[in-house]
Formats: sequence, structure tokens, C-alpha cells
Amino acid sequence: MRFGLYLIGRPSGADRSSASIVSPDFLVPLAQHAEQLGIESMFFVDHIVFPARQQAQYPYSAHGRYPYDNDEMQIPEPLMLFAFLAGVTTTMRFGTAVLVLPQRNPLLLAKQLATADQLSRGRIEIGIGAGWLADEFAALGVDFASRGRRTDEYIEVMRTVWRDDVATFHGEFVSFDAMKLTTYPVQPSGIPVIVGGHSPPALRRAGRLGDAFLPATNIGYDEPGRWPAMWGEVQRHAREAGRPDGAVELQGFGDTLDDARHLHDLGATRMIHNVLEPDLESALAHLDRFAENVMAPFHAEQR
Repeated sequence: MRFGLYLIGRPSGADRSSASIVSPDFLVPLAQHAEQLGIESMFFVDHIVFPARQQAQYPYSAHGRYPYDNDEMQIPEPLMLFAFLAGVTTTMRFGTAVLVLPQRNPLLLAKQLATADQLSRGRIEIGIGAGWLADEFAALGVDFASRGRRTDEYIEVMRTVWRDDVATFHGEFVSFDAMKLTTYPVQPSGIPVIVGGHSPPALRRAGRLGDAFLPATNIGYDEPGRWPAMWGEVQRHAREAGRPDGAVELQGFGDTLDDARHLHDLGATRMIHNVLEPDLESALAHLDRFAENVMAPFHAEQR
């Protein structure tokens, strides 16, 4: 099992500041140090805009409020981070957890991802979700009600133009004939699509369309039995879609050695760990502790 990092900001109410995750002075040494420790990936959040006074309910917490500090935190555009960080690393993979797919033009997104994959020599992944922030959809002029159908179709659009030198597609939202993307991913099967979330539509989408499934919850904080049930549903949808065994990987958020063991027992291929430290020095020390207390003993147990 591989280990990745997730950079998003500080939790609401935290008694310390949040690191500037758009600063090269923070990102470059963090990514390079993580790579030296054997951490294989970095994931970033995506919101194009965020309302100053949130109206939509956050669906992943009981109180309905976004759990990160929206006054202080920065949410940089993740594809720009991919391209920048690819130039200062050699093995680190980059992804989103998650990008709000129905808000993006799928042809433009496919070109951007293919370009980043070329620049990184094949180190790009794309975690996607249908989105929850209706305020953001309204500001961008994108229909919120159709976001699920758009998400499914946009996955197919991107895979079509990555696969076919001359591509044709006719769907509910996107239609074109004989188009060339002109820049294609290095990865021969296209850029891996990780489906995030844990709603019934997300489980169905992950099973039918995903290369991997990433629940929008930390395995260490969830109730026992929930993850096996979700993963079982994803696998059922994959079988019903006629996909071969192993077509979908399981990935998960976790923090501790026990979390890593639990994910491994479920067959997961990656654990993604949140980094919430307020500055570079403490973030680097945090990575050292994570490598010593989680990664090293886990790998020793698997030998």
C-alpha cells in the first residue's frame, strides 16, 4: 500500500494559523522532503470560488458547515499546482481530492490534464466528485440539478478524447464529431479517475466508471463496518457493469498505523494523510514523525 498527503487548510476553530499552500517557499521543500521519505503522492482540494456567507449545507458533517476555515485558508487551482510541482520533483504523483467535475469544461480539462501528464512524465491522477456547494454552481452559471449526469458524461468525454486520436462523442451535454485533442496523456490507459464521495450515486459511479474509489471520510473516525459496506457496494456495481475483478481500487484517508492496517485489510492501495501544520518547519517534522511511526512499521509488517 502506498502513502499520500492531502493539503487543504486548517480546521475551523483551530488555535493556530494555516500554512500557505499556494506558496512555493512552503510547497517545494514539502514535496521534495515527502518524496525523499517515500511518500508517493500529494492531493489538493478544488473550489473555484467560495461564498463569503455559505448558504448550501455541507453534506459530510452533522452541523452542515464546511469544516475548514474559510476566512484564512487558501484554495489554489490544483492543476496549476500539478504543473509547478512536477518540475521540482521526480517521482511524486499529483491528484485532486476532489475536483468538482461538472463545473469544468471536459474538453478543456482533458487538455489541461494531458498537458500536466506530459510535463510530469505520467504522474497525474484526477479525483472527481459531483459537488455539493450550490452557491458555487450558481456563481459559475452551471446547473446544480444536473450535476450527477454531467459528472458521468464528462468522465466518458475525457476518456474518449484521451483514447482516440480523432474523437467523436454525442451525449446529453457534450456533442462533437472528428475532433483531435492534439496533446495526450503519457499514461497508456489515460489518466486514472478516482471517484470520491460516499453517497449512493458516488458508490454507483465509482463501481461503473472509476479507476479507484475514495470515500469522503477518514477511516479512523468512521463507525465500524461502514467501509466494508461501502466498498462492497462499489464492487457490486462494478460486477453489474460487467467490469473485471480489480478494475476499481480502494483508497482512503487515514492518519495512524491502525488506520493503515485497517485499509490494508480491506485491500486498499493507498492511504492519504492530512497535513494541517501551520508552517514549513512543523510540517517537515510532522512528515518525519509520520514516516517513522506509520510508514516504517507498516512496511516492516508487510515484509
